[in-house]
Amino acid sequence: MNAWYEEHFQTDYIKIYQHRHSEAGSELKDLLELIPWKNGQSVLDLCCGYGRHSRYLAQLGWRVTGVDLSAPLLQEAIHLSLNMPIQYMRCDMRKIPFRKEMDLVVNMFTSFGYFDSDDENEKVIEGVSHSLKDGGYFIMDYLNPTFVKENLISFSREEVGSVELIQYRKVEEGHVHKKIIIKSGNDEKRYEEVIKLYNLEKMISMLNEHGLVVQNILGHYDASRFNSQHSPRMIFICQKGAKIDL
Repeated sequence: MNAWYEEHFQTDYIKIYQHRHSEAGSELKDLLELIPWKNGQSVLDLCCGYGRHSRYLAQLGWRVTGVDLSAPLLQEAIHLSLNMPIQYMRCDMRKIPFRKEMDLVVNMFTSFGYFDSDDENEKVIEGVSHSLKDGGYFIMDYLNPTFVKENLISFSREEVGSVELIQYRKVEEGHVHKKIIIKSGNDEKRYEEVIKLYNLEKMISMLNEHGLVVQNILGHYDASRFNSQHSPRMIFICQKGAKIDL
């Protein structure tokens, strides 16, 4: 039996989140202002999906490598990125192959916590650290578990084009579960997402353990300050090899 993320991230994923295609710039613009960078530097878009952040970064002048496990999403990314200087690769996020090659790694839209064990999730962070040059930066966009628990919408139904999207959500045993039903005419498909929840202290500990020192913690894409009760996101701006303030 395949893991949920092997089943979920197929062409239907694009239908569900196609409205976010134009949001990549608004999600990264203010965050990038918090790190020093210049045209021509290298960036890894980790779990790039169909490449919406990769394309935005390339337009800014970055040398972009996008990696993802999903072949269908990578095929769509390549199709949408014709004549753009982006390299796409199929890659398990626990097995990032780069060594001190990247000036920046971005991991957007809660592409973390996919695995049940801490060790497996930490392999992702370890790989990020290995891929970065000394002094390089990591932007990690994760959810805020406290906000999720307090504001979870257990059921929603919406029309996305000609598709009916039904979602059930719950928090159970330290994970947020989402069941997704996609109806199109007489066709119905079902998917599931399961994200392991990590609190602020645990996230900082895992990042620091692998030499990624947290410089800023933000609560949303507008770079607003993180508030444990009210911020929907938990976005970390980290630098490899920076001094840890004790």
